[in-house]
Amino acid sequence: MEINDLLIREKILQLTQQKAQIQVLRKKVVSLENALSFMTKEFETEVSNLQQQATIENQAGRGEIDKLQYLLQMKDREMNRVKKLAKNILDERTEVERFFLDALYQVKQQILLSRKRYKQIAQDAFNIKMRMACAGKTEYPLIRTFDGREHSTNSVNQDLIKAEKWY
Repeated sequence: MEINDLLIREKILQLTQQKAQIQVLRKKVVSLENALSFMTKEFETEVSNLQQQATIENQAGRGEIDKLQYLLQMKDREMNRVKKLAKNILDERTEVERFFLDALYQVKQQILLSRKRYKQIAQDAFNIKMRMACAGKTEYPLIRTFDGREHSTNSVNQDLIKAEKWY
C-alpha cells in the first residue's frame, strides 16, 4: 500500500509536471501561432504593397511606352514627309537637269550650225572675190583655207578660235 501510495504520488507529481509542461507548451504554441499569424499578415501586407507598387510601375511603364510609340509614329510620319519632299526635290532637280542638258545640247547644236554657216559665208565671200579678181574687177584676195590645217596663216578656224577667246 505504501508502494502503491508512493506510485500514486509519483504519478500525480508526474501528471502535475506534465500538466505544467503542457500549459507551457500550449502557451508557446499560442505565442508561435500569434507570431506566425503576425508574420503571415506582414507577408501578405508586403506582397500587397509590392503588387500595388508593381502595378503602379507597370502603369507608368505603359504610359511611357504609349508616349514613345506616339513619338515613334510622329517620327515615322515626319520621315515619310521628308522622303516625299526629297523625292519631289529630286524629281524637280532631274527635270531642271534635263532642261539644262537639253538647253546645252541645243546651244551646242546652234554653235555648230553657226560655225558651219560662218564657214560657208566666208567661203562664198572668198569665192566671189576670186571670181571678181579673175574677171579683172578687183585684186586677188589673200589665200584663205577652210579645212582647218594647222600651219595655215589665214584660216577660218583661226577666226573661230579668236571668237572663242573673246570675252
